[in-house]
Amino acid sequence: MRRQPEIRTLVTGAVLYAATVVTVIAQAPARTVWDGAFTAEQADRGRSQYATTCARCHGGSLEGGMGASLVGTAFWNKWREQSVADLLGYVSKNMPMGQTSTMTLSAPVYADIVAYLLRSNELPPGQAELTATSGTDVRIVPKDGGTGELPPGTLTRVVGCLAPQGSDASWRVTQASRPERVKSIEAIPTSVQGGDRQYALKFVLQALAPLVGQRVAVVGLLLGEGGADGINVSTVTSLAPACN
Repeated sequence: MRRQPEIRTLVTGAVLYAATVVTVIAQAPARTVWDGAFTAEQADRGRSQYATTCARCHGGSLEGGMGASLVGTAFWNKWREQSVADLLGYVSKNMPMGQTSTMTLSAPVYADIVAYLLRSNELPPGQAELTATSGTDVRIVPKDGGTGELPPGTLTRVVGCLAPQGSDASWRVTQASRPERVKSIEAIPTSVQGGDRQYALKFVLQALAPLVGQRVAVVGLLLGEGGADGINVSTVTSLAPACN
């Protein structure tokens, strides 16, 4: 039978080991497209599928035509700071253009096409094929990791305090949150929390005077990286009668 001090020592050691394992897991870096989200063989299959299904709209080299360009600046501006699963989900739902139930492709074919799209943007292959679930935690970021800010032209929502109109007739939202990507201008705010940012509100068509001093949600297109040049406003909605 073990003596009590020895038992306490073993238990303490086990607890410290478990804590170390949890810490290592918690600090594991997030995966990005630079870690390889598809295989070379998958991208090769996708190239053939793309030529058959997508090239007539998006161009033989993904340069765009009737449809948008899928490479270069157009790709990064649309998909940066999203996940590979977001990209695959969008392609699966919306392509081919004007798709019907008889035109929808199989899940593996969509994954192959997205693999080819990623390789065409000079992203490296990996050891495992892309699937409907494998890209969930794989972020689309520049090679250097980027700034973490959403690109210009992104439809976003910020929450903050509407400041009084300036002497130059300008509007600003202060004590504001980081921009959050949204799918539509009708997006319902999930939080009323602000932050330490401020944004110039541009091209405002809505009467904002009644909302001065209130906590508001602003939805619109970012002007400049992360809204550095302001927000092209679509809607401003009151969330609370006061900012405090």
